[in-house]
Amino acid sequence: MENGMVREDQPEGVQEEVLQDRSQPQMSVDEVYALARHCREERDYQMEAYWYEMLLMYRDVEKELLVKTQYYCGEAYFDAGNEKEALHWFEKAARQGHKKAKLRCGRMFSQSKDDRDQEKALYWLEQVAEEGNPELQHLCGDMNCQGRGTKINYARALYWYEKASPWGNASTNFARGMMYYLGEGAAKDYDKAFDCLKKAAGGKHAEAQYRCGWMYQHGEGTRKNLKKALLNYEEAVENGHVGALYQLGNMYYHGEGVKKDRKRALSIFKEAGNKGETGAQLRCGWMYYRGEGTKKDRQKALHWFEKAGQGGCTEAWLLCGKMYYKGVGTEKDCAQALFWCDKAVQAADCPENAEAKYICGTIYVAGENSEEDREKGRGLIREAAEQGYRPARFALRFRF
Repeated sequence: MENGMVREDQPEGVQEEVLQDRSQPQMSVDEVYALARHCREERDYQMEAYWYEMLLMYRDVEKELLVKTQYYCGEAYFDAGNEKEALHWFEKAARQGHKKAKLRCGRMFSQSKDDRDQEKALYWLEQVAEEGNPELQHLCGDMNCQGRGTKINYARALYWYEKASPWGNASTNFARGMMYYLGEGAAKDYDKAFDCLKKAAGGKHAEAQYRCGWMYQHGEGTRKNLKKALLNYEEAVENGHVGALYQLGNMYYHGEGVKKDRKRALSIFKEAGNKGETGAQLRCGWMYYRGEGTKKDRQKALHWFEKAGQGGCTEAWLLCGKMYYKGVGTEKDCAQALFWCDKAVQAADCPENAEAKYICGTIYVAGENSEEDREKGRGLIREAAEQGYRPARFALRFRF
């Protein structure tokens, strides 16, 4: 009910009660509040909202009390399960400056997938965030960074992360650090990035620990220090960072900051590979293939190459295809060779795309394939030759 009028969406019984109440002496504000509080104690939230709406019909209610009552009315409807009506009253109170109502509006709109609601969410959340709430300041930074409720705005995102930074939240310092590292919202600045990431790493932020390890390893924003790189990677691993586990394996593999130990490296790569790190899976494949830190085992090499291939590693696709084509580590299997090499052919970023085309081409051309397949094969061999692959050029000259 607003402006002394009965809301049309009220149940008929409630409308009749309100009309009857108008003909009776008006209860005091305190009496209405007491009835509303009693309803809350009894968990009769619908009736609680009724009393607050009755009070909102009073013409002599002071503005401060009016706004507070609008907010309480929203809370009652929210607890009654009527979020639409709750939002109606929260917005009314929010437009008149009620801080908790602004937050409620922001939170409720943020749960919607609708872009317009996300825009409203950001509008209300930024208003509350300006008053000094670091959690909301970080959230506003995330929304601007991700383009939720607005176009992606890195400068605005960094503004909010910087406002939240005095409270020392690890996630906020990590976000700041990455923006300076990547040059998003500000000029690229490795020194500032390292300072922010180091603070985040101190808060046991695994990704920040990993990034600090990387920066120590490569001398970005700080002096190169392999011992500290190793330490940061180890701390990140303790906090569950698989990428750090892979980098730790690389340091043992190359002997960076630690004595070279291929056996230990393989053990670490296998651990990372079993957790889904494709780079580590590929490395395991090569180490078994070459016999590094272990005996040569082409069958195990193929096993790890296939795991990397299943994880989307384009280099592994060609390696699997070649091994099946040549029967290395397994029996020769042209169907599997074609499966893996065709994936490499389709991948524009595969560095050895031409060799994959040549293998697919020779499989299509050979055997009892249809003329259509044979022509497809010759086409692939021609493409490989045009890319400079010598076996394909030789085949075109002397075989086809």
